[in-house]
Amino acid sequence: MLAQVIIDEVEQTLQDPGNVRWSLAELLSHLSEAQRVIVKNKPNAFSRTVDHTLSAGTRQTMPTDTVQLLDVIRNSTSTGSKVIRQTAREDLDGVDPDWHAMTATQAVTQFTYDDYDPLAFYTYPPNNGTGSVVILYSAIPPEVDDPLDTMSVPDFYRAPLVDYVLYRAYQKDSEDASNQGMASMFYDQFMKGLALLAASEQTNPPAIG
Repeated sequence: MLAQVIIDEVEQTLQDPGNVRWSLAELLSHLSEAQRVIVKNKPNAFSRTVDHTLSAGTRQTMPTDTVQLLDVIRNSTSTGSKVIRQTAREDLDGVDPDWHAMTATQAVTQFTYDDYDPLAFYTYPPNNGTGSVVILYSAIPPEVDDPLDTMSVPDFYRAPLVDYVLYRAYQKDSEDASNQGMASMFYDQFMKGLALLAASEQTNPPAIG
């Protein structure tokens, strides 16, 4: 889905096809913000799967465009491709309080993640600095600078994207009671749209087998 699809619908609702009141750059900026807000609320809306080189030790930092880690799937092919299991840090601490200081290896068998430290994860055993793993993470969507840019989030987020851009557009004149009401209405629609998508994912998970 191109950004132009969203912009056209927004301009039609605003009755401003010539960008007299709301400039194209302004609407594109709101669209970029809309994608970031969607990903913050629904991390799976834009994710990446990459080979990630490990540092020596247990604490591993995430790529710079990370919102949060979703999974550490396996060791990279160069390290044997063995799957990696997620473990609670309390379990590792309970079994071996000195596990951060144990002998480092190239391959990883387990990882642990702390919501209070969203841009990092810990590997077990400690890595010797030559390992690499396949990670799945929620990423910050690239800026939308041109109407011909492809949106990062899937097409079924079209309605929430439109609602968010309209919410931000009407905020421009929020001192006017009518515009303030319109802004609130479109923001409510945006949040309800995300909630419906989340509920649909819970009700209709991918089939297995």
